[in-house]
Amino acid sequence: MPYPFLAKQAQLEGKIADWTEIAGGRLRVDSLASYSGHRVYALTLTDPAVPLERKRRAYFSQPHAHEPGATAGMMDALEQLITGKDLAGNPTRLDTERVHETTVLTFNPIGNPQGREAAPVLCWDGSGYSNDEFWCWMRGEDPDHPGKMWKRLDVWDTRVERHPKRIGIVYEQIDEHRYVEPNRSHLSSFFRLFFQMDKRFRYQRWLDLHQTEFERSQFNCMILLPIQGLAEGDILAEDTAWGQQIVAAWAKAGYHPQPRPVHLAYTGEQAEYFRRNWGELHKRLHCISTEVKNNSPDATPEFQVKAQAIAIEETIRRLL
Repeated sequence: MPYPFLAKQAQLEGKIADWTEIAGGRLRVDSLASYSGHRVYALTLTDPAVPLERKRRAYFSQPHAHEPGATAGMMDALEQLITGKDLAGNPTRLDTERVHETTVLTFNPIGNPQGREAAPVLCWDGSGYSNDEFWCWMRGEDPDHPGKMWKRLDVWDTRVERHPKRIGIVYEQIDEHRYVEPNRSHLSSFFRLFFQMDKRFRYQRWLDLHQTEFERSQFNCMILLPIQGLAEGDILAEDTAWGQQIVAAWAKAGYHPQPRPVHLAYTGEQAEYFRRNWGELHKRLHCISTEVKNNSPDATPEFQVKAQAIAIEETIRRLL
């Protein structure tokens, strides 16, 4: 039987109903409405009887609609924490009681539900689309270069840009004319929800879950540190050690991770987006990102789920 892969809005909302019944007061459900009318959720797990100041606090998220394996991994981790079993029915390896008593864990499983619902597949497994076709779904097809993906922008306006006829699913619409890439603009639901939750819990750690295609690469997963210079000193040292723990767990599971965490390598305009939107956060929070292989026959749905779930599990273990 295929490993359950849950990544659509209806699947998430169905599970929220189930989890609320099981977890009771240990599950807090917050949300905000996006311009498209979808709800973007923050699911917080903790034992409310234990004072907040005695707990370590972490945030888990995924901003990109074309990276559903990140959502599926979070769904698996949430299932473990709430039911004691993963989505396939196997017992969790986490000490869930200790987790609830000593941590606050908040999950944003679908940062851009508008984009996710526009995707033509549940999971990008390489069977239906070449990477060029996938990338045109991601950012839209360049109107001036058929068959190639359009440029990457933080915020753009349909009245200004000569844009793809079909808007790329990476983008979230924020008003009648403007779109944003969620992790590159504080105008996105992704960031607005984080700041809403951070006011309440003041997180200490943020694991942001991503996927990429690893074309012509020997690796199928990696950990990204902030752009060089954004995190320094003790923060960077802990980011690196945390990332290395996840890398070791991936290797133990039989995956092929890049051996060491590496800095996000963007330069120019793309780097400036990150400095502007993440710079202050990296000075305060421990922030790292996963990258797990996407849209390839050797990146099975089960691999995508488990690789992201392992990263979450190791993060939780580091908190305990």
